[in-house]
Amino acid sequence: MSRIGALVESLLELEPPLLVALDVDGTISPIVRDPDSARIPAATLSNLEALARGPGVELALISGRALSSLARMEQLEGIWRAVEHGGLVLAPGQAPAPRELTPERREALDLFQHWVETRAQDAFIEYKPQAIAVHVRAIESKDPARAAKLLGEADELAQNLGLYVRHGKALREAEAVHHDKGSALEEIFKRSGASSVFFAGDDLTDFPAIEFATLHGVGAFVCSDEQRGGPPASAALLRSVDEMAQLLGQLADRITG
Repeated sequence: MSRIGALVESLLELEPPLLVALDVDGTISPIVRDPDSARIPAATLSNLEALARGPGVELALISGRALSSLARMEQLEGIWRAVEHGGLVLAPGQAPAPRELTPERREALDLFQHWVETRAQDAFIEYKPQAIAVHVRAIESKDPARAAKLLGEADELAQNLGLYVRHGKALREAEAVHHDKGSALEEIFKRSGASSVFFAGDDLTDFPAIEFATLHGVGAFVCSDEQRGGPPASAALLRSVDEMAQLLGQLADRITG
């Protein structure tokens, strides 16, 4: 039996209902320089649709993206979504409720935005309701020193403003309200009524969710050339986004076949 096949068998042995929860960028969607151009391959979307309809399965996408950004990549029905690293968790069909920052938190985020728009114009900036993310992947490929300087300045300013700093691959994110994917996965696990969980991610921001999943099923780490440091010791390893796609294809075939 192949390594992927063995992992699929281990997932099928978990107690149903099974929550299949997935990070997006770098896990089911290949990493690209411009996050706006990222796409989930059609075959993967088809397998996700099948899993969402499968008996004894709850499907969730847990992303750092804002809801509007994720909506450009998928319009799946019947799935859970956690966006902004868990800042917003939505059940299938649930509409987001308004969220307001305190004046102090809004002022701090506005000051960080001013820095972004005066010092980091060459970075890809992702604006979210309660956070601002600075992506330097495109800069890093041409001028690594410039990219490192921007990340360092973002760290220092966010901390001085009392914002929460999130580290990711070629990324710094300043958050007015702190959340993480582990707490989001736990919320979905409890609200969905799942008995076990499989979660896969590819970055430091996914570690809390991987660790939660290993306590209630299987956590997996998707490796890449951008990987910094080792994955959680308890994680199953997938070598690439392509291997993740293979796993989803086999799992969907077994569950719906």
